Amino acid sequence: MADVLFITPNIEGNIHEEPLGTLLLGTILRQNGISVDILQFYHFGELKDFPSFLDRAVSMTLEKSPKVVSFYTRCDTYHIILALAKEIKARRPEIYIVFGGPQSDITARDTVKEIPWVDFVCCGEGETTIVPLFSSLLKGAPDYAVPGLVYKADGEVVQNPRPALIENLDTLPQIDYSLMQYVEGREFKTGMASLFPVDVGRGCPFGCTYCSTKTFWGRKYRLKSPEQIVREIRDFHARFGVTAFVFEHDMFTMKRAQVIDTCRLLKTLEFPVAWRCSARLDCLDEELIDIMADAGLKSLFIGIETGSQRMQKLINKNLKLDRVLPMMQYLVQKGLKATVSFIYGFPEETEEDVAQTISLVAQIEALPGMEIQPHLCTFLPGTELSDRYAAEMHPADGYSDIIRSFAIADCAELIEAHPSIFRHLLEYRTPLRSRLQHLSIFFKMWTNTAPVYRYLSERYEADGLLAMYYDFASDNEMLLEQIKKLPTHEQICRLMQEDRFIERLKNDENYDIIQDICRLRAAQTAKAVENGGTVTDVYCFSPRELTHTADLRQIKRRLTMVTSIISADGSVKMQIFDRK
Repeated sequence: MADVLFITPNIEGNIHEEPLGTLLLGTILRQNGISVDILQFYHFGELKDFPSFLDRAVSMTLEKSPKVVSFYTRCDTYHIILALAKEIKARRPEIYIVFGGPQSDITARDTVKEIPWVDFVCCGEGETTIVPLFSSLLKGAPDYAVPGLVYKADGEVVQNPRPALIENLDTLPQIDYSLMQYVEGREFKTGMASLFPVDVGRGCPFGCTYCSTKTFWGRKYRLKSPEQIVREIRDFHARFGVTAFVFEHDMFTMKRAQVIDTCRLLKTLEFPVAWRCSARLDCLDEELIDIMADAGLKSLFIGIETGSQRMQKLINKNLKLDRVLPMMQYLVQKGLKATVSFIYGFPEETEEDVAQTISLVAQIEALPGMEIQPHLCTFLPGTELSDRYAAEMHPADGYSDIIRSFAIADCAELIEAHPSIFRHLLEYRTPLRSRLQHLSIFFKMWTNTAPVYRYLSERYEADGLLAMYYDFASDNEMLLEQIKKLPTHEQICRLMQEDRFIERLKNDENYDIIQDICRLRAAQTAKAVENGGTVTDVYCFSPRELTHTADLRQIKRRLTMVTSIISADGSVKMQIFDRK
């Protein structure tokens, strides 16, 4: 039983996927005597069985007997949230449906205008408005004067001025993590693979044309004080025993002095910490990296986005690309890892631009500890890019991993009826963008079978790797069409088993090893095996060797048996037995 029920689109049930804003709002309500529960998507079952997911979601929601149901909205699951809210309202029309979060914020007027089952959209930071609004809803007398509120009155949409941004983030309360309801068998995990989130700040002052973050926060950049950040880390360690953290902020390193002060205080902790953060290339230098690494930094997320200096200017990213490789090499020298983001498929992009991006990707991927994260350009609402091409966009032929394709077919009628709300599912088409539709999976294949694709790349000029991609797409054309609607891990698994591109090397003296690498990676990524089942294969090298050997010609040939054990949570554990 709960007066207020929050529903969040946390699909996997991992703590680092939970919106910290929702947890914070729930904490504030509890502190003000309002009963609160949170349900995450993963409680409702698999999205691939959407009717069952929807039915279970509605049933679990109504079992809580809430008076208010509030949804945290993101672009990748907005259609699902609208479908779920519609069913809840149909069964219990007296329940207030409230939306918050980035997607409803940016589409607030259109959502309220077109979706009758959404009572309110809350825009801006809700920490100062959540109590007066929800208190009034629980009394059945909505306070329509609440800042940031968007609603319909007499058939017209009313949008109140946004609340003032919170200047001092240190004043926010500590999150009550007991709001997280885990299903049986789930618990907090430690280690860099599952990092505990620390809310260190908000906002980004930069103006990239493809990014909507600046729209939400008005380009107002704020950090918590170093003292507050370290105070929270110490508290999380005392309560949960965690020592590995992710600093939740789009651009942690902009205020150099504050970062240095934070690192100084991290070193005073009574326990060693490991942490990850996001940074811009032009807000990093060798001295700052030294200081952060000395204070426990293990990895960074860095958005480069394009390897073309021309495109850097057009998208208003404005990085100096001659600094990229030296900086990445320095990170490697310091023993740090990085996830490096790239975007392709911009309307203004040329083949030369894409070729420069692929060349830079290949150079970064060859460095140890570097992970490439490729994204098809998504036309997010509230961005200059989306606004510029709004009149010329059409339903997308394929979706970025930012959007993915969760239940889009199941909600097709809803999506088609409201194009202004689902602009992120539209695209500005160009012939080049169409040719690049498989570039992301090509990058992922390169990453997963790096020695193989590096070996293949030797057949191409350094500035001609776009031709390599075109050959990959052409050789696998039928297979790529067959698997395009599968989840990414299943696509990769099928490609590793049936990749026609590697057949260009079928007469090569190392072709047996090439095939073995692909079979091994397919076994490691497979999730089709029933829980508790096994997959066993024999290979002519140790799988461990792949993490240390860049050139497949250096792989030692020996017989190795690999057993993949699929655990109940879907993770794959490898047992390796070397046969001498």
